[in-house]
Amino acid sequence: MRIKANVKVDTKKIPLAVSAALAASYQAVVDCGQDLARASSGAAPHDAGILEKSYTVTPRKTANGGEVSVGYAAYENGFNYAIKMHEGSYNLGPGSRAKGGGTGMSGAKYEVGPKFLERPLRGEGDTYKEHIQDSVAKALEAFE
Repeated sequence: MRIKANVKVDTKKIPLAVSAALAASYQAVVDCGQDLARASSGAAPHDAGILEKSYTVTPRKTANGGEVSVGYAAYENGFNYAIKMHEGSYNLGPGSRAKGGGTGMSGAKYEVGPKFLERPLRGEGDTYKEHIQDSVAKALEAFE
């Protein structure tokens, strides 16, 4: 038994699909970076409010879509206390204890305290991966 099939592929759409996938990937990575900054800011200790506002979100386009860097730098008298607050061991003050913490894209809650950036990153990793995959898949639906 033999089956013959004719398949037509519009090769002109391939570069458009690749471009759409890369753009969707980049935007999704930026979304994840902004969410991580928001969630970690909520989990950052609070005294005068400087630390939780000191984050930077730096996206960069790459050949595979993009990447994003989220970091904190809060200087006082030449000392970056964001590192101490992230890595150190300390008792939370009244401002931190009164703060509700951060909430990630997944809906998970992150308490105020040390590792305020690392804990949301680890906790939201699977959600971020799904968000990026879903965004790219949705962008490619137009080419089906």
